[in-house]
Amino acid sequence: MKILMTSVADKKAAKMLGKKLIKNGLAACVSSVKAGSLYVWDDKICDEKERILLIKTDAKFKKIAKFIKANHGYDLPEILSFKPKDIYKKYKIWVKNQTKGKK
Repeated sequence: MKILMTSVADKKAAKMLGKKLIKNGLAACVSSVKAGSLYVWDDKICDEKERILLIKTDAKFKKIAKFIKANHGYDLPEILSFKPKDIYKKYKIWVKNQTKGKK
């Protein structure tokens, strides 16, 4: 199991991408968190309100990253992957079952 993280522009985009990931069996659960992001784009410092998506999955990184890129509103989406050190065993099994066959 891993957690992928990406940022999107707003709540609507978060729900849309989250639902698509779940419907396609690429995520068991997607959590959306309000965030503020500071970054440089086109030589300007940007200060934006965004949503961070925490995507719980057992799918292969390349497959889910390709899907996110194809369904994301940003030119350069942030796509990061983290492997939790410890996971509640029953939750890990549930995530695996929800994303079964999508590796």
